[in-house]
Amino acid sequence: MLIKALCDYADKRETNPKEKAIPEGWCKHPIHFKINLSLDGKIVSIDDIREPEIIKMKNKKEKVVFKPTEVILPKRKSRSGVFSETIEQRGKYIFGLEYEKNAFVLSEKFHRAFIKHELNFFQGLDSEICCAYKNFITTWNPAAETENPELLKIAKNYQTASFRFALTGCKGFLDEDEQFIEKYNNLLAEKKNALVSQDTPLVPCGILGEKLPVARIHDKIKFSGGNATGCVLVGMKESAFESYGKTQSYNSNISEQAMKKYTSILNQLLADPGHRVIIDNMVILFFAMKADDANECDMLWSFLSDSFSNPTDIEQFMQSMFHKAKRGTIGDTNIQIDENVLFYVAGLTSNASRICQKFIYRDKFGKIIDNLVQHQRDLQIEEEQNKQIKFSWINKELISPKSIKDKVPPPLMTSILISALNGTDYPNALLETVVRRVKTDSDTENKPFIKLNRTRAGIIKACLNRKQRRAGKKEEITMSLNPENKDPAYLCGRLFAVYEKIQQDSSGGDLNRTIKDSYFASACARPSAIMTKLSQLAQNHLRKLEDKIKIYYNKLIAEIMDGLEGAFPQTLNLDSQGKFIVGYYQQNKMLYTSHKSESDKSEN
Repeated sequence: MLIKALCDYADKRETNPKEKAIPEGWCKHPIHFKINLSLDGKIVSIDDIREPEIIKMKNKKEKVVFKPTEVILPKRKSRSGVFSETIEQRGKYIFGLEYEKNAFVLSEKFHRAFIKHELNFFQGLDSEICCAYKNFITTWNPAAETENPELLKIAKNYQTASFRFALTGCKGFLDEDEQFIEKYNNLLAEKKNALVSQDTPLVPCGILGEKLPVARIHDKIKFSGGNATGCVLVGMKESAFESYGKTQSYNSNISEQAMKKYTSILNQLLADPGHRVIIDNMVILFFAMKADDANECDMLWSFLSDSFSNPTDIEQFMQSMFHKAKRGTIGDTNIQIDENVLFYVAGLTSNASRICQKFIYRDKFGKIIDNLVQHQRDLQIEEEQNKQIKFSWINKELISPKSIKDKVPPPLMTSILISALNGTDYPNALLETVVRRVKTDSDTENKPFIKLNRTRAGIIKACLNRKQRRAGKKEEITMSLNPENKDPAYLCGRLFAVYEKIQQDSSGGDLNRTIKDSYFASACARPSAIMTKLSQLAQNHLRKLEDKIKIYYNKLIAEIMDGLEGAFPQTLNLDSQGKFIVGYYQQNKMLYTSHKSESDKSEN
């Protein structure tokens, strides 16, 4: 499904007048510096052709970074070992030098490969720039150039830099020379014809539906976290994966034409920050089935990216940006989107030299946005909340804050993403994991919101409410404290928060350990075994308080106990433990935000 969608998307992109088509056998490549040659092959200068870009940092300061220029060059080979490209761009090959420990050192084997490959390819080409390039190759002596002033100027950037050749005083570059382009394209055509004329089997392509030469090996894909030489999406390396006597990728029934198309567009999408977001070790790739999908992708990116934050009220934001989107505009802007276009979202991870597809989801764009808006509403736990809860935040709350190496299992993160995109129930493992983290984690003096914070409470609320709503029942958890909620678990959580606040007030806030540190996990699982003891402790603490505060707390305890009808539940299942935690969170927030006003009311 993914490969077919990528091929269809590539066809759509070709119809976009803004999109410059990349011919087969060519690819985009970042270039940092331009090497200006004289006719006799001497280096006149090396110019920096990077473009400055201002980036806003998290502390609201601005930073200038220099980004390389994207250039269409002959396709780079994704393989290990010593080999030279057609029109080489790597410094260690071109100059035969590497920069190590603040000095240039020889890399002779790379330079020899460069000389052999390039002189062979440029033989017979006699344009001025081709001749200058050949003169450079034959006259450059790496051992005599370790102190070259032009190289010393770029020494700090040398190791990671890519280079492009030009002729001093002339427009254009070596890779734009007509003789070079003609020879390179002829070689590509010869290789393509040789592929058809050889014993390559012709099979019905499972992607294009035509009888075409099958791809024996699929091109490498540059993937975050994968091998430096690239990964493959399709490949049968071991004989155990072969069948019917077919070897390698002959098992896949994907033609050479379809392979070139999907690998090319996939590399482009993965290199474009507007079409992908990385969460933990998973790359979330997305695109709309249209020629120009920038607006749709920008909108989805705002939901998935960790750097996006909404400065306005969340409800106003959703209504103005997302609901108006169905009418063709986003908020007060004129950004046009197509709510009916098919939109794809795929989750990919790397496994050594392979790309693993964790999920792929397809639906109309408007439906996906509606589901993501509902996802945010489900997570909202406070009326004044004005920021989205990012998927990366959810990911962070599912692992121990003390752990450095722990990661959320990919199947769980996959299930969470699919639930949000599809509007279905969240996985039970999500609620189970969050409840366990709340019960086992501990706050610290410097970080008082590790155990229970807005994100964890929001996740629990979302899991419980969505389960109720999809079962056709009324949602139980409201945005803020609900005095009308008579669920025993919710009431026990509220009561625990009251007991903790009484303890805090009676001690003047000078406590090393509260009842939350000692009894929270036990009270959450077995209220009847703990709450009676805490009730007795609370009465002892109440005696230390002023009468007006004592009256306020006694009234609040009586109100909650009235809903419990004087009895605590013996045990609580997973859902009820979630209600206990939310009850505690909402009551605790209310006590710390409105305690003073409420106590004043009780006095009057």
